[in-house]
Amino acid sequence: MLGALIDLLIEEGYQVWITKPLYTGVRRILSRNQFLKAFLIDTSNEDKEKFIPYRKFSQTESDDFKKYIDDELISKQKFPKHTELVGRNINESIFEIYVNAITHGNSKSVYCCGEYKPEVEIPRLDVTIVDCGNTIYKNVCDYCARKGLDSLNSFEAIEWAIQEGNTTKESTGGLGLSLIKDFIDLNKGLLQIISSNGFWEYENGKVNSKFMENIFPCTIVNMEFNFNDDKFYYMSEEKEALLDPNDLL
Repeated sequence: MLGALIDLLIEEGYQVWITKPLYTGVRRILSRNQFLKAFLIDTSNEDKEKFIPYRKFSQTESDDFKKYIDDELISKQKFPKHTELVGRNINESIFEIYVNAITHGNSKSVYCCGEYKPEVEIPRLDVTIVDCGNTIYKNVCDYCARKGLDSLNSFEAIEWAIQEGNTTKESTGGLGLSLIKDFIDLNKGLLQIISSNGFWEYENGKVNSKFMENIFPCTIVNMEFNFNDDKFYYMSEEKEALLDPNDLL
């Protein structure tokens, strides 16, 4: 989020300097996740085991984004076991966030980073994706106006956008976030979305949504995956092919 806000301020004509943080812990984190490196600040404290490196992806780096998600998330040794098809579909679902930011949001860039937390009671990996284009609220409101539908508030717009099949594009929508929501539900993870003044969170089968006091001009999608998960994931259409004949005896 910090990288996106810095670029937003620069676009609005502000000059931004990155100085030495007052707290060494902050500098350590910004160094370990390669944030400082992205701004050409030399560091020697990178940590590829516990951090997904900070990256900024332009409109023409779609292939790089998909490779980043595969290498830094889905292919992680401790990521829940799954079939190749599940991995591809998760990648495509997360890729939709990038596509929506570029096409719907008219965003010039998409920002990503993450952190693995093995020390907590249930080991987790957080991945955050940010863009500073049009908010979900604006896109959904514009779509409702075009279609003569009732207007929605900011977190209702997020709820609408995450439902399978809903899209503000004129053509049929892709997987979207509905598949990620289903996976996180089974994985006992967490999904959070902030856009405009809307906050939407999904955890343990329950939705928590509310208005924020201030309008946030960007969109944040935070996915938290449970790495203490010994289940094996497959798509429903793969079930028959995966059955061991010995299990039927």
